[in-house]
Amino acid sequence: MPRYTVHVRGEWLAVPCQDAQLTVGWLGREAVRRYIKNKPDNGGFTSVDDAQFLVRRCKGLGLLDNEDRLEVALEDNEFVEVVIEGDAMSPDFIPSQPEGVYLYSKYREPEKYIELDGDRLTTEDLVNLGKGRYKIKLTPTAEKRVQKSREVIDSIIKEKTDQRMRLGLPCMELQVNLVRSHSSGVGKPLSPERCRMLLALRINVLAKGYSGISLETLKQVIEMFNASCLPYVPEKGTVGASGDLAPLSHLALGLIGEGKMWSPKSGWADAKYVLEAHGLKPVILKPKEGLALINGTQMITSLGCEAVERASAIARQADIVAALTLEVLKGTTKAF
Repeated sequence: MPRYTVHVRGEWLAVPCQDAQLTVGWLGREAVRRYIKNKPDNGGFTSVDDAQFLVRRCKGLGLLDNEDRLEVALEDNEFVEVVIEGDAMSPDFIPSQPEGVYLYSKYREPEKYIELDGDRLTTEDLVNLGKGRYKIKLTPTAEKRVQKSREVIDSIIKEKTDQRMRLGLPCMELQVNLVRSHSSGVGKPLSPERCRMLLALRINVLAKGYSGISLETLKQVIEMFNASCLPYVPEKGTVGASGDLAPLSHLALGLIGEGKMWSPKSGWADAKYVLEAHGLKPVILKPKEGLALINGTQMITSLGCEAVERASAIARQADIVAALTLEVLKGTTKAF
């Protein structure tokens, strides 16, 4: 049975559809009906019939015709927004069109993989990961290192804490609070390419096996990367000197199902709904994993890698341009 995730005035509603022959207009009315039902003041409406609305896809913000059939206009599990007449488009979707987003209207999930072990990733590989040309998987050696480092953390927790601490509840709360408290960036979100680079580089560092993250959690993060589920990471909030804590905290916030997240399928939406639409579950942080995710300099490093690759490309182009210019002007190589 198809199901659609609908955004109405700040509320996300999961609307099942038993008949694919129903129309976009029906979906809008049903979403408004559910919205009214869950509001003490009926959301300011006396009835569903009072609501005049438009329906837009979250991906690309395309306007839908109310008479179109759902099976033709939308895919199963797609994200849409119902815009009530007189309301502005939700600010949640203002960044739905980051620079270069037109490339993602034709997004195709990559089939090739790059194996990461924490040691052999090149700047060229990282830029290609940012462009969505590859998926990620760990080498067997990296998996063993990650498991071994996690065993050290687990043994410390088992030996050095009391029974209440071993249950993990205080530690788990600490990890989530650590991520939330450091999510203090501002400004527009990173472009999908740069957010992919940031996430890929963080995965590569965690693959070294020094942070104490569990293999289970790291594989969850890799699954999110491979599905192109990208958290909202503001451009401003770090200088990259003693750690990109704010950007990496925003990255981790999306991974645990909080804040905003972008994917080619959904556009910008609540992270938990984007993950659910891709069949993924939010990460449940184990002891020390919050710190493992946010303690690093991958923001400034990933942007630096992009700058290196761009500078290298410009240098190669400059050599070609200089050679062709010399040829056109009938110059001589003797001067060189």
